[in-house]
Amino acid sequence: MAITQLSAPTEPTLAYQPIVFRFSSSSTDIVNLIVEVSVSYNSGVSSTRVAAISVSPDLGTANEFTFDAQEVLKKNIDFKLKTIGASAIINDVDNLQFRLKIYEVVLTAGVLVTSYDPDDDNNSAWNYQTNTLTTFNWRESQYDLANFDKNNYKLDGLSKKFLSEAPSSKDIELNANEFLGMAWTVSSGGVKNYIIKILTYDSSNALLNTDNLIVSEWNYTVVSSFIDPYLDVPVGTANLIAMGVSLTNVAKYTIQLVNDDGVRSEIKTYNIVESCSSDTRIHFINKFGKQDSITLKGNETETIEYKSTNYTKALSTTYSSSDYGNAVIQNETSKSFTAYSKSIGRDVINFASSMLITKIAWIEVGGKYFSILIEDGSKLIRNNENMPIQFVLNYSLANTEKGHRG
Repeated sequence: MAITQLSAPTEPTLAYQPIVFRFSSSSTDIVNLIVEVSVSYNSGVSSTRVAAISVSPDLGTANEFTFDAQEVLKKNIDFKLKTIGASAIINDVDNLQFRLKIYEVVLTAGVLVTSYDPDDDNNSAWNYQTNTLTTFNWRESQYDLANFDKNNYKLDGLSKKFLSEAPSSKDIELNANEFLGMAWTVSSGGVKNYIIKILTYDSSNALLNTDNLIVSEWNYTVVSSFIDPYLDVPVGTANLIAMGVSLTNVAKYTIQLVNDDGVRSEIKTYNIVESCSSDTRIHFINKFGKQDSITLKGNETETIEYKSTNYTKALSTTYSSSDYGNAVIQNETSKSFTAYSKSIGRDVINFASSMLITKIAWIEVGGKYFSILIEDGSKLIRNNENMPIQFVLNYSLANTEKGHRG
């Protein structure tokens, strides 16, 4: 008996897209396969079995099988909220590696026989084992997949992309935290000295300083999608100050990944603008499974709602000042907000609207994250010559406040 792999996805894979394998069996008595999925969060050093699934033959065949690992993998991958004030490259465990073990189930003398053992996580009696592949917490729409090429995010050439949906030039306030995701790179033949180059400029566009943030995770003789992929670069003003970058008299700064081999990523530009008390700083998960950020700089309104749980008490037949019929067991307070942007362009409105896909977001207040529930968001177009656009976001704090119990 032998299993042959007919096809496999190219890696790295995306956890929210089909991850399809096809196999065939040479056994004439094959009934089905058992596919065991093991995942690792440390580049394959150790792994854990997370699923074992029975797979029947493809329709119209007796010995060919198709298995999609997507549903298993996206349940075992997670997003990591980035550390406020971080000043070095972040290598969170927000990606995983996986492999499949294939076991045949055959009919022998009227008995189903297999070497699969549900009690053995480290069973070596498999009939076939796939190569280890990497998967990212990444989602692409069906529309985008028509022209999608993940190699645009493989940072091994010119103008390759960071994992952000933000415009190439965006505004940021002082003391703001922000992060840029990087997918992976490939290099060999020696250490290539990957760095994040930070250039600061004054209001007349004159270069002030050049600072470098070393990407030590990729400074090995051989680098691939298994070597510390899916990194995060701290690029907010608060992060740059924490790493020792001077922002005195700085009007804007640029971020770019470079190395000795001529790698030059796309350039991200951050224009430093004034902050005000009505600003709403929002962090959210983008389609790449990374953290994007935006500040809504228009007005914000707050609504407070109260909901009480009451109980009824029987009154006595004689008067007493402590006698009452109805009382509050506990009051619960919830706050909801409506935040407005100022007039913004279409590229910014599209970026802001991207948070409405996952609706997993936080506001940053006083250097701390607060989880929010996004209830609604929309763009409003005023009918005049310039057609300014305004983004409106309705959200509430994820945690309600409960009063004392009566």
